[in-house]
Amino acid sequence: MKNTINYYYNLKIDNISKKNSNYYFYIKNQEYFFIKNNRPIEELNSLYMLNIEMKKRNIIINQIILNKDNQVCTIINNISYVLLKINYYNSNILSLKDIYYMQNITYNISNDKRLCRNDWIKLWCDKIDYYEYQINQFGKDYPILCDSLSYYIGLGENAISYLVNNIDNNLKEELVVSHKRVYSNKLEFYNPLNLIIDNKMRDLAEYIKCNFFYDRLDYYELNYYFETVTLSKKDCVYLIARLLFPTYYFDIYDEIINKNYDEMKIIPIIDKVYEYEKLLYKIYEYILYKKKVQIEPIEWLIKNYS
Repeated sequence: MKNTINYYYNLKIDNISKKNSNYYFYIKNQEYFFIKNNRPIEELNSLYMLNIEMKKRNIIINQIILNKDNQVCTIINNISYVLLKINYYNSNILSLKDIYYMQNITYNISNDKRLCRNDWIKLWCDKIDYYEYQINQFGKDYPILCDSLSYYIGLGENAISYLVNNIDNNLKEELVVSHKRVYSNKLEFYNPLNLIIDNKMRDLAEYIKCNFFYDRLDYYELNYYFETVTLSKKDCVYLIARLLFPTYYFDIYDEIINKNYDEMKIIPIIDKVYEYEKLLYKIYEYILYKKKVQIEPIEWLIKNYS
């Protein structure tokens, strides 16, 4: 792999290491990652231009390096790779300070909408339709998924109706640099291949969900965020809807169906149903009574936990 990278990027490498199908190395104390590309080819140029714009604006992000053919990805043994120069790498876990930092990076999508993911209603409706069709085809092979899916589809439909009933589409939506998914480490958070353009509540909701289901949610940190950050009514509606939509379940469901995970992997998620519902109610209650933002009630949550 050293010779291959040298050929495509004109970099002289002394030592290279491999971890989880990715490679990393140093040149004069500068760290590089040569990672498998997980984005569609048609999005790569848009990601590169976003990467350049963020660099010009002095926004923290790791840097995409083009190969000798001025291409973002390099195909090696039928696998697409991207080279990243690590400008920011901290082994500490992600915090709400990082989330807040990204929430303030606005982006104009008027010229390129390929990275935009803000049409939640359509995306979620399509996803739920797909799962309903799929479980009818393969449900007998996955009894745990088959038994649990209807509850999470119900949550998803609740999230959709909450947005439909509460968002005024005539009001301009502020879009910011966001992430496909929020994980616990900062390296992935500042990976340009993880970037999209979306509503600023996306990353906050995904951060809460990820940390809750992996027992890392710092309630003092979350309370401090809500106390110090100003949220509009529209922000709160988007946050509640995103928290309702069970990406945490659907992501693992996809991995099981694709045979990357054993079906038992979903059990810890299912076991936390009531704990997560309580968290949803606490956040809803906090917005209503502490932030004093009048948002539509979620009747079944109030009935079960008030």
